[in-house]
Amino acid sequence: MSLYLAFDIGGTDVKWGLIDGEGEIRLQDQFSSNHADGDAILQGMVDQYRKHAAQITGVAISAPGFVDPDRGYLETGGAIRSFYDFHMKAYLEERMHVPVTVENDVNCVALAEKWKGNAQQDTDFLCLTIGTGVGGALFLRNELYRGHGFRAGEFGFMITQGLHNHIPVECTMSRVGAMRALREKYAMAMNLSPQEVTGFDVFAAYDRQEPIAVHLVGMFLQNIAIGIYNLCYILNPKKILLGGGITSRETLLAEIKGHLAYLGVTDKEVELDLCHFRNNAGIVGAVYHHLQQQKIGKEPL
Repeated sequence: MSLYLAFDIGGTDVKWGLIDGEGEIRLQDQFSSNHADGDAILQGMVDQYRKHAAQITGVAISAPGFVDPDRGYLETGGAIRSFYDFHMKAYLEERMHVPVTVENDVNCVALAEKWKGNAQQDTDFLCLTIGTGVGGALFLRNELYRGHGFRAGEFGFMITQGLHNHIPVECTMSRVGAMRALREKYAMAMNLSPQEVTGFDVFAAYDRQEPIAVHLVGMFLQNIAIGIYNLCYILNPKKILLGGGITSRETLLAEIKGHLAYLGVTDKEVELDLCHFRNNAGIVGAVYHHLQQQKIGKEPL
């Protein structure tokens, strides 16, 4: 049975796994990104390849930023500055001697959900990931939609608040509907540094009904709902799947649905659910993308 070495690159850690052609994870672990150090990430990936080279037939990568999946080229690399304008596929194939494929991280989430997750029977769905920022992916007419410049699905760039006296980037969904901004606002209100506050801290205070946390989390959930509202009426998907660490909160779906109901969006308009694969979506979806790319490469012109 063929095995594939998959990597999901993040600014804090790189998850990796040995995965078979049916999407089963045979072995997995992670290593530090060394504070988003591109050289450390690349070396860690090469090291894992050397350990498992005898077992694998290909390497599949889930990467942040604007990714051209045909060339394996990163126009941007999210928080990893050295991955901007970087030909990752070419770089790694010189060192790994097996086929390498690269796809955007949230696109990999959508591919995982379509392949083996909560969207197997859906032709039109969106994935919305909530973490340090907000990411997204679109599956339309049974195909992943990337846009002409491979930037489709960047929901975090939506401006979801009036500009007023703010600069545009401060009014985007990634600033008003992501965990980093929530932690920063709570830390400021409590006279703490953001490093002292986790998302769990903020939601624990919210569950205790602390007034500051109630206000901030309420605005946070409202801003997520506004983004979902816009996506519903622009794209009219059958389903939207939510991902990111926040989805471990058992009451999250009900809380967001409550804000959506206030905006007039109910289950009749869109089915809201969680991603099936959670933290493994990146590596599973990267392998599905790899299998598709290899199939395309074998087809006669």
